[in-house]
Amino acid sequence: MSRPSVVAELTLIGASCLGRAARRTANVVTRAYNKALAPLGIEVTQFTILCTVALEKAQSASELADLVGVERSTLKRNLDRLVTGGLVSIAPGDGRRVVHRITERGTELVASALPLWRQAQEAILARLPPDMDETLRSDFRHLRRAASGVLSDACT
Repeated sequence: MSRPSVVAELTLIGASCLGRAARRTANVVTRAYNKALAPLGIEVTQFTILCTVALEKAQSASELADLVGVERSTLKRNLDRLVTGGLVSIAPGDGRRVVHRITERGTELVASALPLWRQAQEAILARLPPDMDETLRSDFRHLRRAASGVLSDACT
């Protein structure tokens, strides 16, 4: 490939790569929520983990990672911090599984974080065109399904 064609290809990737666009978007959205939650010393990933643990729907760390939407290594790193901070406890589950439970201290932190999370959520939504939030969530679901399909195809 000649240098001009490589540059043209790289420019096209920069303008059209869904992975790049998703990563850039996720990073800036995460920073906005992290800024709002900073007074409580937690990040949005930890807040999301606490909220998901509080719902008690995950019967294993793998299920929890799927529900939160993070890699197992990211989940473990954050869970370790939450357990050390007394916000989450670990209980035996089925077989070798462990189940995570929110503690009273964790519940109190979530209650304190909710108004800050709401402020961040409302501030972001206020900067979007009216009623675009449902469209975005739908688009994200479609993108997740498409990427999951690619991953499933790769496994077969």
